Amino acid sequence: MPERVIELKAKSALNRAPEYMGIRWTLNPYRGCQHGCVYCYARYTHTFFDLNPDEDFTNTIFVKVNIVPLLRRELRRPSWRREPVLIGTATDPYQPLEGRYRLMPGILQALSDFYTPFSIITKNTMILRDADLLARAAQRVPMSVTFSITTVDPALADDLEPDTPPPAQRLRVAQRLRERGVPAGIAIAPIVPGITDGEEHLRAVITAAVEHGLPIAYYGAMRLYDATRPTLFAYLETHYPKLISAYRRGYVRRDPPREYRERLYTRVEKLLKELGATRLEPSRPDPVQPALLPEVEG
Repeated sequence: MPERVIELKAKSALNRAPEYMGIRWTLNPYRGCQHGCVYCYARYTHTFFDLNPDEDFTNTIFVKVNIVPLLRRELRRPSWRREPVLIGTATDPYQPLEGRYRLMPGILQALSDFYTPFSIITKNTMILRDADLLARAAQRVPMSVTFSITTVDPALADDLEPDTPPPAQRLRVAQRLRERGVPAGIAIAPIVPGITDGEEHLRAVITAAVEHGLPIAYYGAMRLYDATRPTLFAYLETHYPKLISAYRRGYVRRDPPREYRERLYTRVEKLLKELGATRLEPSRPDPVQPALLPEVEG
């Protein structure tokens, strides 16, 4: 458990997303994350509260306890156009505290009730708890679930993502969700330069996805925000000291150099084609016209 859990009343449930994300709305029931991934870009969000993005990000978790009624109120507005909502962009919605607060069932029900498409990004197998809700939502709105898989090496995953379920468990849970009718797949992200970007490493991740019948949602190189640098560089000092100078040269900005990304993505695309990987598609229920929407209380 984190050292501090702070319950707060959020002013909004839905947040406008940055343009680069390609989606307009995000939703995060928590601030901070217990998973402790050393590369997590979202650590900068704790600086908004004058907190340390290193230890405080994992030890001080904010819980938006009013998010479900707030979301229902926002979705009920006549101005709401049922645009897609991405859940889990800043912190994992199924991090361990969700077992105590159980915010996600109400969120899923609200989105389904108001015919709002959504997608979820997670590393946590707790999502299986909500398999029935997810399966019902898939019959009602376009939706999908993506599991972030950085590596299938359990020892490396334990170093990079110390408080997450092992990758093998994530793959099995994604497979079980698909068996229940939930469009689930994996994201090969973030791809960590010098650590998880080698051909054999990527081949192992894609092969594991294919063997579990899991499509690929997307892939991407690690972005490095200033607030994440102390945590990541402390990790590199211990495990990969020879990479530090290359990181300092390469990460002048948040993204690695374009030339590196182009080579990396060419490598990934080649492997996806070679190994017969498919792409994740959201569920495709029959469209519902606004005039036919039922009145929903709550």
